[in-house]
Amino acid sequence: MSRRISLVLLWLFSTVAPAPVHGQRLALLDRKLKEVEAWAREDTNDAERQYFLALRHWKEHHWRETDSLLRLAIQLEPRYAEAYLALYYLPFSRRTSLRDEELDGRVPDSWKSALKEANRFYQRAFRTDPMVTLNILSVAYDIEEPRAIDLAPSEYLAYQRCCAWAVDFGLGRYRSAYERLKTLAQREYDETKHPDRVPDGLLWYRGLAGAHTMQIDGAIADFRALLDRAIKKSQRDEIVHVPLEDNEYRFMLAALHHVAGHTDSAVVLYQEALEHDLGLVMAHTYLASIYDKTGRAEDAMTERRRAAEVSSDDPTALFDLGMSLFNWGMTTQAEEPLRQAITLNARYSPPYYLLGRVDEDLGRASDARAHYTQFLALAPLRMGDLRANAQQRLDSLPK
Repeated sequence: MSRRISLVLLWLFSTVAPAPVHGQRLALLDRKLKEVEAWAREDTNDAERQYFLALRHWKEHHWRETDSLLRLAIQLEPRYAEAYLALYYLPFSRRTSLRDEELDGRVPDSWKSALKEANRFYQRAFRTDPMVTLNILSVAYDIEEPRAIDLAPSEYLAYQRCCAWAVDFGLGRYRSAYERLKTLAQREYDETKHPDRVPDGLLWYRGLAGAHTMQIDGAIADFRALLDRAIKKSQRDEIVHVPLEDNEYRFMLAALHHVAGHTDSAVVLYQEALEHDLGLVMAHTYLASIYDKTGRAEDAMTERRRAAEVSSDDPTALFDLGMSLFNWGMTTQAEEPLRQAITLNARYSPPYYLLGRVDEDLGRASDARAHYTQFLALAPLRMGDLRANAQQRLDSLPK
């Protein structure tokens, strides 16, 4: 069993998702396109590199290349939430009038399909990672912080009152955004006396800013208000022009309770979200992680099976199930979900490594050699420890 536990540890330390988009990486976007292309070519299997190359093309308005590279990034890393969020904002950059057209209900027929897909990407981003970073705003809206010297005093005051929080989001300054939005809600809508007057959009962004700065109680209050409003609107059969629905708010609330260490309430909220949508893969996944940590191994396995059953486009859930089965000594049972993951997405590399381990256990040296070789061909260089382990195992296989 120890060697299997070591696999879990190796996996946890070797296959973390691409790093969130912070300032150091965003600085890449100020480099020449050819330089970023050369950097991305150094590892064409790295989702993060393809993502940043996409953003660099975005700045040049190379829309086809941007779209293609973002889709490649989520093929390489199916839970790359930042890439899903970027795919949401892309149509609004391509057609600057689309936002107003959506709000006014006058989207041209030629753009309705793209808008519908974009809204699904928005849902996918937050259903994958409720703490997804929002720095993409700085690219989508070409955000630069204005200087007081460049504006008339009245203009700069208006900017500080109504718009500075959006710049904060684009530049990753969530604490500043949170404080500005609190002030805006009180000054413009008298939130203390009339909380119902505060717009949904303000609650949404303030809740996100609170979540990113670990002001969890405030974030929970904002998302609870959004959920209550969404339920009332759906009961009145109103049409709401927002990418998220009430169950996404439930999931966000569950994740916030989870982050805050309120395990019991997080479990209840995850389960409630799943009652409304069994296809919420990450709710199953997060429940499994809670059950693992609390010693409920059978319940964890059940949730991973459920996640795999509903993951029609997520090979990661199938891999998670295969890894759990392997680590519990159910080697032959682990093989099928791993093969399904490869069928679903042949570019996703981790299942090849674990299939090699399965082959070794079952005495299939030639199959193990093929799977390790394929893993090494597809795995990004940042999976250094796992790549080294695969190479070592490949070299030690009988000829």
